[in-house]
Amino acid sequence: MQLHERPTPGIIAWLIALISLILPWAGIALIALGAWRMSTIGKGEAWLAGLGVLLIGLDILIDFVWAHPALSPSDEPELNRRGAQLKGRTLELSSPIEGGRGLVRCDDTVWQVEGPDLPAGCRVKVVGVTDMLLRVEPL
Repeated sequence: MQLHERPTPGIIAWLIALISLILPWAGIALIALGAWRMSTIGKGEAWLAGLGVLLIGLDILIDFVWAHPALSPSDEPELNRRGAQLKGRTLELSSPIEGGRGLVRCDDTVWQVEGPDLPAGCRVKVVGVTDMLLRVEPL
């Protein structure tokens, strides 16, 4: 597998997705049919509506167990955490660190840094991130 090639879902995943698409519509149809049959025929036809509710419940179960995003880890967990992507990078201070705080420019953004007092132009390594504050140490 090449670097940017992503694995495709298997046949089981496609079947579960198809079932998950069909279940709510089948459930709604069975509920409507059961309600219509109960109103015209009478008792004894409630099982159709019950089966419809069961199919909708099964669809919800599939969505929460199989496809819930909190349970499906991302292959790029740092994608929207820009500061965390900088961890381990070496940068140059654009203003000195005085009193534990300074500034560094990375690409098109100026970041506030925290670390030991250092002069401007000193190279530092990003060792951690807290919100939008980079923790650095000298090289």
